[in-house]
Amino acid sequence: MRTQPHQAPADRVILVGTGDTAMAALWRLRAAGLSVRWYADRADIGEETVLAHGLGGGRIELSFDDPLAASLEGASAIVLAGARRGDARLAERARASGVPVHFADEAGLPGFALAGLIQATTRAAATA
Repeated sequence: MRTQPHQAPADRVILVGTGDTAMAALWRLRAAGLSVRWYADRADIGEETVLAHGLGGGRIELSFDDPLAASLEGASAIVLAGARRGDARLAERARASGVPVHFADEAGLPGFALAGLIQATTRAAATA
């Protein structure tokens, strides 16, 4: 199957949030080999950014933009880390676009959610 030039293949997970929950999710996503577009909700994440850069190997895209306004194009799933105002609207928008939504806890992502993300991303990459 060929992808139209105006369509990006779904090959990355969108991670929204900061703090321990987001970092745990980021570590698990990258350990699984997934590309991540990380929407940080605050700018004072120097240590997290350094860790993410070292961990990412070029497969982490960091953004401080509002994830509510962000394009979901190219997303195989969204991971919401921590409670943020607007998460419900983002989850609703993602589901309406056919993008699965997962919620991270202190351990990062439940194993079944991580397995689903890996499977969805692999399937999307295979059809691109």
